[in-house]
Amino acid sequence: PCDPCATWCDAISLRVGFYGDYVFDRVLKTDVSKMFLMGTAPTSPNNAADSSTTAERANPAYGKHMHDAEWFTNAGYIALNIWDRFDVFCTLGATSGYFKGNSSSFNLIGLIGISGSSLEGKYPNANISNGVVELYTDTTFSWSVGARGALWECGCATLGAEFQYAQSKPRVQELNVLSNVAQFTVHKPRGYVGQTLPLPLSAGTETDSSDKLKNATINYHEWQVGAALSYRLNMLVPYIGVQWSRATFDADTIQIAEPKLASPIFNLTTWNPTLLGQATTVDGTNKFADSLQIVS
Repeated sequence: PCDPCATWCDAISLRVGFYGDYVFDRVLKTDVSKMFLMGTAPTSPNNAADSSTTAERANPAYGKHMHDAEWFTNAGYIALNIWDRFDVFCTLGATSGYFKGNSSSFNLIGLIGISGSSLEGKYPNANISNGVVELYTDTTFSWSVGARGALWECGCATLGAEFQYAQSKPRVQELNVLSNVAQFTVHKPRGYVGQTLPLPLSAGTETDSSDKLKNATINYHEWQVGAALSYRLNMLVPYIGVQWSRATFDADTIQIAEPKLASPIFNLTTWNPTLLGQATTVDGTNKFADSLQIVS
């Protein structure tokens, strides 16, 4: 029966609560160009390469999937309810993430077999695919907005729909690269944004002060749309539904260089192993030929 004392204020209510979204092993695919410019691939069986020219080569990251992707959100939930049928809501909280993939998914590249005694103007000529790259983000502010409501009701059956948009931009807290030719860990890495290859010789050193160096961040956006059909059975409400979502994690094509010393100590600038292969020694005029340089 109608309530003669009812007002429009009775149709609107405010709800607050906790919102948690924990995503494990999300399927993520890289979105990069099919080809890119880097140094020409070495072909000589014994002579060091110059690598001062570029060639368009297949991008090893094209079409690759992450091995693992996790994304966790804890937030407060505020919803404006209308007639117990529609909710307009927002969440405010914190988000963190973890990503792991083959090194080719991150387009790990470097210099190998370089002739001469200087790396100035040398383009990376080697793709590193026999490794694993993983990164952890810090916990940072996140927010989302959305709406949900009952579109159709018949007896105890209800058809509902939901829409939500979420955004966050955490900083990369730790980057780990595990490969038999280059292994390193970077805490709160910085990298080059908008920098064409080759990277400067100071890349990876503590003294690098390039204006193109930026903090490594992950710009996260996600859209979700869903629909569900439910049926009330006393205190139980079983339902069946579908949900579609599209999430993007954009690192702004940042290039993070392997940490290295500005000048050699014990003839070393990094912990990368030498790769003599068939040779037994490397002459002084080609001192960079047997180890990977400027990995990024």
